[in-house]
Amino acid sequence: MQDLSEPVTLPAGAVLFEEGAIGHCAYLILSGRIAIFRRRDGGETVLGRRGAGELFGEMAILDALPRSAGVRAEEDCVLVPVGAAQIRQRLAGADPILRLCLEGLIARFRETLPRLGPAVAGSRPAALSPAARADFDATVAALAQERALRRALAQDEFALFLQPIVRLATGRLAGFEALIRWHDPERGLVPPAAFIPAAEASGLIVAITAWVIGEIGRIVPPILQAGLQAPASVEASLFVSFNVTAQDLARSDIPGLIDAMLRRTGIAPGALKLEITESTLMQDPAGAAAALARCRAAGLGIAVDDFGTGYSSLSHLSALPITTLKVDRAFVRAMLSEPRDRRIVQTILRLAEEIGVAAVAEGIEGRAEAEALAAMGCALGQGYHFGRPMPQADALAAAAAWDALRWRCGPAELADSGRQGGHGAQI
Repeated sequence: MQDLSEPVTLPAGAVLFEEGAIGHCAYLILSGRIAIFRRRDGGETVLGRRGAGELFGEMAILDALPRSAGVRAEEDCVLVPVGAAQIRQRLAGADPILRLCLEGLIARFRETLPRLGPAVAGSRPAALSPAARADFDATVAALAQERALRRALAQDEFALFLQPIVRLATGRLAGFEALIRWHDPERGLVPPAAFIPAAEASGLIVAITAWVIGEIGRIVPPILQAGLQAPASVEASLFVSFNVTAQDLARSDIPGLIDAMLRRTGIAPGALKLEITESTLMQDPAGAAAALARCRAAGLGIAVDDFGTGYSSLSHLSALPITTLKVDRAFVRAMLSEPRDRRIVQTILRLAEEIGVAAVAEGIEGRAEAEALAAMGCALGQGYHFGRPMPQADALAAAAAWDALRWRCGPAELADSGRQGGHGAQI
């Protein structure tokens, strides 16, 4: 997708485009004023004017027809182009009723355009309503965020941090979850919640996930090697998990990208696990199941993240080739004080046992939570209690020096069975 959102300057008197031209983008006016005009019978008629805080040029993008009029700058202008692909990406995810309304509105306007009279001489654009101004500011911010994400991809500003996943009964290190971070030159280290929604809205998430897969291929071999330095405290089946989205599964060949990476690096498929949120799965259960089935057939583990928050049905769950359920951190953090949340956690753990998959409790922040979960039979735990997400160098050091006895939460006999190879359901 071409990035057209860098602001451009249009000097007073310059024509931006003529009637009949093919529309490649719309424009947001940061400052200045433009006139919309048509030429007929050797003369020119100004149909309207637009000023700061307004959008123009969108009609030719929405209906893919030639420009219905020309545009000239009446004052020096600063404009932010919005590319056709950027608009269509967002329209594709809009409600179909809304899209139909827009199509009808544009068609009616094209029908009435020939009957429009000239704008009043010297008239200025109407003042924006507070709601329109807020929408304009949000649009400018979204385009700036998208532009920054494109720069981040081009300049390698992303990094993967790793958070330990621990087998509760034994304290042994079972794996790591790879979590993306953004080293923004202006804001510092940015967590995914601050930029992933913008990446999904713009479609850049597909390129970002492709970068993640390539980076996984680079960091996993040394992590597995580091784990071999502490065989008594690190499971032989050490894995690294990473997140994918609904757009990744729908719009890119995730199984193909992973297969190419595995062939290039020689990593065993069983050392990797895909994580996808429950709510994401419900956007297109059939499509997700097909893509995930290919990954599972190749030997990767499949984890449903944030389980218990996405309102999935058991029929959908049974159709997915999952190997792990991850209990959402909201339930884990409240379970010691809220009986209802404790019962939810116990129900999810029983479900995992019944369908033969491992359970991971997220958001463990203290030993009391870890011990309670171990007593409930939860296989694995993850959270600040065991370690915050850390750069690769720190994760390598953590794996090489892991001390299982420090983190063991289960009774001695259960820990002994874990050391003898009883690792629960396959992950």
